[in-house]
Amino acid sequence: MKKFLVGFISVLASVVMIMGSVYGADAGSEADPLVSKSYVDDKFDQLLEKINSGGGSSNSGSSTVVSGDKFTPVSVPVGKTIIGGEGTEIILRAGKADVVISGKEGIADVTTGHTLYNGHKATLNHLNIISRNDGRGFKVTEAAWFLVKGSYNIK
Repeated sequence: MKKFLVGFISVLASVVMIMGSVYGADAGSEADPLVSKSYVDDKFDQLLEKINSGGGSSNSGSSTVVSGDKFTPVSVPVGKTIIGGEGTEIILRAGKADVVISGKEGIADVTTGHTLYNGHKATLNHLNIISRNDGRGFKVTEAAWFLVKGSYNIK
């Protein structure tokens, strides 16, 4: 019986030591990180890249801006043209603009279900979708604000 009791206590002590080392590790320490340093560095670099790229602010140059997955307000001065990329959604919120297309096909005004062609006037608060990345957009005739979701550039 004494051998059994000594054996049982030895096994119990071993289990306690193993459990203590498993649960005793400091969460978030160098020995047990919550996330790796390379993961955090990668996410930080992605955030800096997005901030430095302009991330959807208005742009008076001709470089392409991607507004992301939500609508971004964009100011466009008179005489400039906002050109949408493939699948870009554009809503004229203030001002006036005329439709500009390079071919025969137009811009879809999904609010009314009509197609807008060269020279048509954009209607305030109508959702327009650019179907192809071929130079379709809106030339501003009165200082305008647009809501844009997707890629665009201002020329």
